[in-house]
Formats: sequence, C-alpha cells, structure tokens
Amino acid sequence: MRRLVLVAIASACAAAVGCGGGPGGGAPGGASFVVVSNRGGAWRLYEVDRGDDGGARLVGSPRADGPAYADAQPARLSDGSIVFTSDRGGSTALFLCDRGGVGARALFTPETAGTGTADSDPAPCGADRIVFARGTAEGRDLYVAGRDGGGLRRLTRDPADDGAPCALPDGRTIVFTSERQGARRLFRLDADAADPEATATPLLPAAETLDDAPACLPDGSILFARVAPGGRSQVFQIRFGTQGPVARQITDAATLPYGAGEPVPLADGTILLTAGPGPANGGPRYAVYGISGGGYNLARVTRERAGYEDLTRRLRPPR
Repeated sequence: MRRLVLVAIASACAAAVGCGGGPGGGAPGGASFVVVSNRGGAWRLYEVDRGDDGGARLVGSPRADGPAYADAQPARLSDGSIVFTSDRGGSTALFLCDRGGVGARALFTPETAGTGTADSDPAPCGADRIVFARGTAEGRDLYVAGRDGGGLRRLTRDPADDGAPCALPDGRTIVFTSERQGARRLFRLDADAADPEATATPLLPAAETLDDAPACLPDGSILFARVAPGGRSQVFQIRFGTQGPVARQITDAATLPYGAGEPVPLADGTILLTAGPGPANGGPRYAVYGISGGGYNLARVTRERAGYEDLTRRLRPPR
C-alpha cells in the first residue's frame, strides 16, 4: 500500500480554527482522516493514520479495483463511523461503514430511499443526525435523517439546486449551496423550524463569484471554496462579528496555482483541501494538501508524482 504523510501543524492552528471534525474529517481524538482516491484502479475511500508515516487502508469496500461502482463524499460521524456515497446499487445512495471497516450498509431502506432518487453530499448534523442532498429529475433538495435512517425530513423545496450542506455547532443551523439566486452561493436555514425552507437566507452579500463546498467548524466559523470570474477556486473562511459575516481568503494562486477547494477541518485544527485540477499531462490532476487555519504551513499530504489522484471529498466528479 502506498503511503501518505501528513504535515505537522503548529499548535497555534488549533486556536485559529478550533477543534473537531467536519465532513470527511478526523475521528474523535484525531486518530485518522479519510481521502477519496483512484490509486487502486477505481474511486474508493482510504482511511489514513496520523503521523509521519501514516498508512492508508481501504474502507467501505472489500476491493480497490473494479469500475462497476464509485465511492466518494466521505463524512466522519461522532462515533468514528463514516457516511459516504456509492452507486454500487445502480443509483447513488448513502452508505455507512465502521472505522477501519471494509463492509458497508445502506442508510435507507428501499421504502425510505424513494424511487428515482439520488442522495449526495452527506454531513453530520449534531450528534445523531445526518444532513444531505436528495435529487430527482427536477433537482436536489436538502434532507435530515437519523444515523439509523429514521426520522427522514425534507428541509428545502426550492426549484433550484441545493447541496453541499454542513451543520453549525448548534446542530440545527445548516449552511449549504444553492442556485436559487442564479449563481451558486452560500445560504443558511434552521433545520428545526416548522418550515425550514422559509428560513433560508443568503449568508453573504451578492458578489460576482461562485461559492461552494462549505465546511462548518466547531467555533462557528465556516470554510468554503470561492471562484472569482476568470480565476480558479481558492479557500476562504467566514467569521461572524458585530458587523455580520466577514470572509477572508486562506489560500492563493501564488502557492496553489491550480486552485484549492473542498476544505475539511481535522481534530487538531489542520485543514485538508483538494488542490487542482492540474494539467492533464503533468501527473495527478488532483492532490490533497494540509494547511493551518491562518493559511500557513502549507504542505502536500499525498505523494509527489503519484500515478493516482487523491481528493478530500470528490463532491463534484473531476473534469
């Protein structure tokens, strides 16, 4: 098995970002993190041990090869298990696997999965729920459900596409992306309101950018990816002050010229991110980097000149 190395980040990182896991993040105690990789021949999940020579092991599937299905979009839950998407049943659905386990079970029964639906973008919502997007031919809306698949509840019903949700520490405020105002932007809603759709409001003032892949941090701040016209995606952080939410840039083209996205916070305050896509003939088009919350100590997590691609979540298939 090929190796991954996670950069050691100064302890000041934890103060800057807070602690705890987000989508795809570290297990309780920061024991490991999860990446999506095609290193075995097909898109699968790999759990990576922390440390200077962390080993990567296949999780959620007994085989690393075989293009019949693809696994992606991992999110670590509070008990260390992983919720992820897979199309192994013919349509994209949510599955659960235990920490370090190769077996997986469907989150929903055929009755609660619905007909002609596709589930995506799962994330923890408090200690006992999962928030995710469910799509049909008409588009995607947000839903919440218990970790046993029970208590399914629809949150949005706008005709525009809603996706990439994450939950703030209160367990009820959901940050998500939506195209309901045209371009893809960040919104928030109250999942426990009588009518969650009625509480959906833009998170930031309108701008000529595309915003995507929010990750909610334990300190209440939010990481996300932003693309300016003519530019490449970079990672930003939103903090809430007396004047409302303020976004500041974390990564830039000087250090990541091919762009950065899909931020994932780990338990020690490290931020993982997906860099790319690089040139098609220049080696792997996507790789994973680690960075501190202040935007310092950037270092590659996955191997240089590897013959495969690694991503933090693979929310959107590589181009």
